[in-house]
Amino acid sequence: MNFSIENYDRKYLDGMIEIYNKETAFEPYIAPLNPNRFIELVEKKSYFDPTGLFIAIESGEIVGWIHACIAPGSERHHKPENKIPQIRMLIYRREKIKVGHALVSEANNWLKQSDQKKFLALHAQEGYPFYRGIWLGGEPMGMSAMPHVQLALEFGGYKNTQESIMMTAKIDQLPNIYNSEVNLEFITSSTNMAHSPMRESWIGFEPMTTTAVLKDETIGSIGWVIIPYLAERLGAPCLNIWSMGISEPYRQKGVATALVSYVMKTGYELNARFASVSTQLWNIPAQKTYAKLGFIPYQLTIGRTFECK
Repeated sequence: MNFSIENYDRKYLDGMIEIYNKETAFEPYIAPLNPNRFIELVEKKSYFDPTGLFIAIESGEIVGWIHACIAPGSERHHKPENKIPQIRMLIYRREKIKVGHALVSEANNWLKQSDQKKFLALHAQEGYPFYRGIWLGGEPMGMSAMPHVQLALEFGGYKNTQESIMMTAKIDQLPNIYNSEVNLEFITSSTNMAHSPMRESWIGFEPMTTTAVLKDETIGSIGWVIIPYLAERLGAPCLNIWSMGISEPYRQKGVATALVSYVMKTGYELNARFASVSTQLWNIPAQKTYAKLGFIPYQLTIGRTFECK
């Protein structure tokens, strides 16, 4: 092995950022990083452990890095006392496949200290403790467009256990609000953070929730956030939809379409000119709703699971 693997230290940060930005330059829905942004949005989180971030160095140059963590789930239904072993980032030069294999091996060995039998990699099951709002919106997962990363994880024993479809849309003019079959009132407020890990997962961002109210009853809601950093690649901020739910009796009545169109209009008024959303591959009704409002399939995102023997 003609490269070494070191633990995270800020002296490596410039090189880490350089390879991250270079390897993701083709993808406008991944925000670029700089050292200050990494420190503020990643390193300062209370569950950041530098011993789980491994850096591959060859001839004095950083050629890859991987970020493993044992962190709590980020969504309101997760129990904050439960710590989940997972890989949340893997970046390496595409031609350095042995580097990718070695980094995943180092991460796996480190994650074994959790004494758990299952590890996740870029998966949605236990939420998004890191890179939320930076990597493909509010639900960062593995990218089909980075096959070398998928290969390294597969080689390391991580099997594909989740597939979602990321959809995107342009908001180049003020959208119309669709009317549902029922008369709705929309109320927007800052998202209520159920626990500290959920709050930390959104450090640096202002997630919002818009509810659909019918006669004083909340019948649906949508979580969304404006991602300003994507303007550096897209040319304007992006609206990301990171959650949506409609009460069972009111499905198929246009409530979801009305909610999404209302949020797109709000996003436009906040200078967003692009929108993104991810939904599970099997969720055809949601995909039809988004397609009606101009969203098109963009790419598959993939979550992986490692089962300890």
